[in-house]
Amino acid sequence: MIARDAALALVLGLGCAVVPLFVFLTVRGVTDVLYVRVPEALGFAPDSRAWIFGVLTVSGIAVGTVVWLVPGHGGRDSATAGLIGPPPPLRALPSLLLVLILALGAGVSLSPENVLISANSALALWIFARVRPDLASERIIALSTAATIGVQFGTPVAAPLVYHELTGRPVRGNVWDALFAPFVAAGVGTLVMQVLVRRTLSVDVPRHSWPSIGDVLGAAVVATGTAVLLLGVVYVYRWLHGIFHRINNPVLMTGIGGVVLGVLGALGGPQTMFKDVEAMESAVTEASGTSVARLMLLGGCSLAAYAVAAASGFRGGRVVSAAVIGVQVGVFAHAVVPALPGPVAVASAVLGAVTVAARSGWLGLFLPAAVVGSVALLPALAVAMIPVWLLVAHRPTMTIRPAHPEPPGTSG
Repeated sequence: MIARDAALALVLGLGCAVVPLFVFLTVRGVTDVLYVRVPEALGFAPDSRAWIFGVLTVSGIAVGTVVWLVPGHGGRDSATAGLIGPPPPLRALPSLLLVLILALGAGVSLSPENVLISANSALALWIFARVRPDLASERIIALSTAATIGVQFGTPVAAPLVYHELTGRPVRGNVWDALFAPFVAAGVGTLVMQVLVRRTLSVDVPRHSWPSIGDVLGAAVVATGTAVLLLGVVYVYRWLHGIFHRINNPVLMTGIGGVVLGVLGALGGPQTMFKDVEAMESAVTEASGTSVARLMLLGGCSLAAYAVAAASGFRGGRVVSAAVIGVQVGVFAHAVVPALPGPVAVASAVLGAVTVAARSGWLGLFLPAAVVGSVALLPALAVAMIPVWLLVAHRPTMTIRPAHPEPPGTSG
């Protein structure tokens, strides 16, 4: 039984890397066209304020047009879906992936993880319903979700724990036996991305082998402060969502969102737009030549863009985006208090941001260690998690319950 599950997990771990690879490469191509090839051909500086404003405004109109007119209508509003949710109807996937690629390629401050998890679950269910209809759909969803979490976050250990945490499904019997197959799926997915793309969700920071008592206290302060900051953003985001969704026309709604994002992008530049590993790396590598005041401006624009993008009808995830913001906050904290080591500041800020965005203790604990590439910081992060979790456990989340839920199977 365990060997059969492991074989199934191996297949799903390999298969669940296909769609993320396609999205990653396509988004990179769209970004190259929008911010390199076209502006060069037209004589614009790619990072000019006018060009950034124009691209983000047009992207909002384009996304709204797809949601309005294209079959599938961009799937479910990402604001009403958590990291793990019910798979969308298969007919919604083309338009859902299209609006995701348009948004991320233009620099909208979201990330792809929840769309990729739902897309992989839907495709896996559809394929196995035809080749192995005897397999339980719940098992297929669990393994495909774990595999996609591994692909996206590079955290195979956290993936099965996150699935059970966020779905509330109990672990029956021996814990290791129950989590072994999802662990295999996540491990294979992580390995495929590392081998083929050679990119992980991590930044190059100095090695920090063993935290001191001061590091532990500093980590708790930074993590809690970041969580407070992100909780404030959550309240603003929920308020903005209500305002944007009073606009019945999706073109007008995401178009206005694109205009606001264009203004913020023009003010803060590319560092406040894209939410991916390149944004993490640039935040770290450019920190030494950036003033504290400039870091504050970049952080404010990034937080505002994060709230607006998530509230105004764009499709995409919020966890990797929050991790990027956490890196920016950690860089700022280290600049203000140089005695706090950079890896500790970055990891603890990512912990606070991700825990608020995902409302997952496991992801909030393991993802920061992956970002700074140091499991030695896990004890300090575990202590920092205590006040963070006590703060956020019963606060509003970033998943907004729709006012008029659709019957199952009718979305898109």
